[in-house]
Parts: sequence; structure tokens; C-alpha cells
Amino acid sequence: MTFSNREHTVKRFDVEIQQLVNLVLEMGREAALQVKRAVAAFREGDADAAQTVIAGDAAVNHWDMEIDRGCVRLLSRRQPVSTDLRLVMALNKAVNDLERIGDEAKAIAEKTLTIHARGGLPAARPPTAMDRLAGIADQRIQSALDSLGRLDVSQAWTLVGTDEAEGVFQDILDALGACVVDGELTVATVIDMALALKALKRVTDRAQNLAEYVIFVVEGRDVRHAT
Repeated sequence: MTFSNREHTVKRFDVEIQQLVNLVLEMGREAALQVKRAVAAFREGDADAAQTVIAGDAAVNHWDMEIDRGCVRLLSRRQPVSTDLRLVMALNKAVNDLERIGDEAKAIAEKTLTIHARGGLPAARPPTAMDRLAGIADQRIQSALDSLGRLDVSQAWTLVGTDEAEGVFQDILDALGACVVDGELTVATVIDMALALKALKRVTDRAQNLAEYVIFVVEGRDVRHAT
């Protein structure tokens, strides 16, 4: 997709920035797929699929290093200012969040292996609310990447202004607590499940960070930590 309709005097700059954006979006799609794979492995208790997710984290890390080098080259060769400078800075920050999303997927996969080694989950577990949380996470990642790709600040503000994932996550914790009380799950298994689900919740937080970077680029406003 075309990142911006603004054209610079040095046409090569437009090409280089577009290439950089394309790499970020490709990395974002890979990170989102990692999360989907990790959730599926967790839900099914599939140790082989979990191992595949863990191995796949190397690809996300590769994007991280490649794009970081690209940002440094662009800054040193073109010395962008104003909106262009904010853009490169935002892309560099976005890559960090995407790499952390990959880490969260890996964490979910690792907890899958831990639970599997303990004997797996009983039937009808994990709680169905996990599907809701996974759906929210995927929707927020996709929306954030779309907003970043088109510099759609309205879409970014919508993402920043909503956080339904928190309520769903609390519902899951309540359900897990009830499982301990009823003796359906061991405390150790519930802790591992909670940590995996917390990692999924953090994915939604990282997606919001991406939206905040769009606002920074377009409006020049740093809305991180805003109350």
C-alpha cells in the first residue's frame, strides 16, 4: 500500500521510506500470525504447534534487527526533519512493540508446553472467554497496522479510546479462580494459564502503542501515559 501521498524533492527518500513501512507491516503480520498460532496451540494443548511458535520467534527477531538498521540508515543518510523525522522515530518504536508481541506469543507457547508436561488441561478448558480475548487482540493488531499503514489518525484515536480487553481478562481470572475452588484445576496449572492469558492481554496493550505512534506522527502529540 502507499504510505503517504506526500512527495519529496529527493524521490529516493519516498522509495526508501515506503520500503521501510512495508517491512514494518510485514513484520506486524508475522507477529499477528505468531499470536494466532500460539493461541491455537494453547487451546488444543498441542505441544508440537507450541514448539513451532517458539522456533518462529527467530523470524520476528530478524525483522526487528533488519528494520532497526534501516531506520538508522535513513536517519543518517537523509537527515529527515519535522513529520518525516517523527515518522522514522515512530516506525522504530513500532518495531520494538511488534518484537514484544512476538515475545508474548512465545510466552504463551512456553506455558502450553509447561501445562502439557503436567498432563494437559481437562476437557472444556481453557475458559471460552479466551476466544473473546484472542479475537480482541487480533482485531486490535490488524486495526493498528492498518492505521499505521495509512496514517489514519481517526482510526488510531478509536483504538486508544477503547479497552474492552481488560474486562474480558478479569472475567477469565474470575473463572480460573472458580476452577481452583471447585478442584477442577491445580493451582500450578491455573497460574500458568493466567500467565499465558496475561501475555495475550499485553498483546492488546502493544497494539494500542502502535496507534499512539500514529497520533504522534500526524499530530505531533505524545499521548503515551495520558490519563
